[in-house]
Amino acid sequence: MQKLRLLACVIFSLQLVACVTETTVVGSDRQIRPKTDQKEAARTRIALGINYLQRGDNAQAKFNLEKAKSLAPELAEVHNAMAYYYQQVAEYDAAESAYQKAIELEPDNPDSYNNYGAFLCQRGKYQHAEKLLLQAISRPGYIRAADSYENIALCRLEQNDFIHAKSYLDLSLRHNASRPSALFNLASVYYAMADLPAAAVLLERMQSASQISPRSVLLGYQIAQEQQDYSRMQIAEQLLLTTYPQSQETLLFSQGKLSESEFSRLRLKYKERLLQPVAEQEAAVEQPKIKIIRKKVPPVTSTGQSKPIENIKAEPLSGSRAKSAATAVVQTARQQQLTSVSTKSQTEMPEAEPTARVLQDQMQQDESLYGIAERYSVTISHKISWNSLRDNQPIVKGQILWIGQQAPRQIEPQIEVPERDQIQYGDALLRVAVRYRMKLTSLLQWNNLTELSPIRAGQFIYLLDPAQLEL
Repeated sequence: MQKLRLLACVIFSLQLVACVTETTVVGSDRQIRPKTDQKEAARTRIALGINYLQRGDNAQAKFNLEKAKSLAPELAEVHNAMAYYYQQVAEYDAAESAYQKAIELEPDNPDSYNNYGAFLCQRGKYQHAEKLLLQAISRPGYIRAADSYENIALCRLEQNDFIHAKSYLDLSLRHNASRPSALFNLASVYYAMADLPAAAVLLERMQSASQISPRSVLLGYQIAQEQQDYSRMQIAEQLLLTTYPQSQETLLFSQGKLSESEFSRLRLKYKERLLQPVAEQEAAVEQPKIKIIRKKVPPVTSTGQSKPIENIKAEPLSGSRAKSAATAVVQTARQQQLTSVSTKSQTEMPEAEPTARVLQDQMQQDESLYGIAERYSVTISHKISWNSLRDNQPIVKGQILWIGQQAPRQIEPQIEVPERDQIQYGDALLRVAVRYRMKLTSLLQWNNLTELSPIRAGQFIYLLDPAQLEL
């Protein structure tokens, strides 16, 4: 992400380079440059240095960047470029010093805060990184807030903080609703949290904008596999084998090693996060430091009811007592929640009989199929099968789901495929193939198209073999 942004900056600087005018010192033949031309020359050197760095010629890269620094040592762009060079050659202390110098020279430059924050996140300095990224967003006129919010989300994912990562990715998409990387990362998070319908919707938004990659196709295959959507599985399989045969994702698919995919590993991290004790979860991500002062519990009256409890006061607290106090409160709340769930299950849920009775569960706020499957020790695929969940069916709070026996299965409706279909606004060839449950390769062949062929609203495409229609 930083690499692309820096290259864009270099291209912009190249467009600014103008003719260099030179003057001479009185009584001497030595020529000098005006300061404005020195800055332009420095930007040209930055462009050359980054270009050499991308080609792997680190010596020439450093030579040109040092030349840029000698021409305009007060230019923040120079120190940002130097920081990027040091980052690529693993001289991390020098990179950090260069980022700090860039911010010192231009304290209102949001790009410096964003790049420095992303660098610190890669170095594991999460708290400082997030502070810098939020400072970038707060700078007036910053137009890449979506980038910084996504960087914070990725930083949170490094800490296995899936809830906050999801929130920051949502913020990124509010600033740029069609941002492909944010759509993909959020879909990956939803898959890890076993919210398959939400993950599928986000991937569909990517594909509607013709943003398809082997990573997104593999994620789509794994989602379809768990939803038992064999049509979408077949489409994804064809795309991997025919369009991306040399990709790492296709290799994993061909070898039957989907458990080693990045999405399976991310889900495993989320599962491990759920299984962590409460105290370890609180320690993994730094929490606000507060001190809880509780009032004495009022005595129980003769009627068996207690008097109202006064409000809890919160006061600042520093040191190790903050962590222990917050942990104690969280553990108390978790115990109360477990007691409530246990009481509810004992009073509302009859004891399961393996063959004679069907259990039901009501979806709660922020609950997922994965969490319910873990609670009842069943697989997600069984739960999807029992409730006929497919075709991106959303799971909402209050919905009743079957557990323990298969509910009456819904019969797959037959789809009438016309000879031709008219492309609608926002359509993509992959969406048309999924809509009519047909192979994408057949659709492309019948219409003399490739995956890169542009389509427009109002265009008609064949859904059946035109050679057969002519007979």
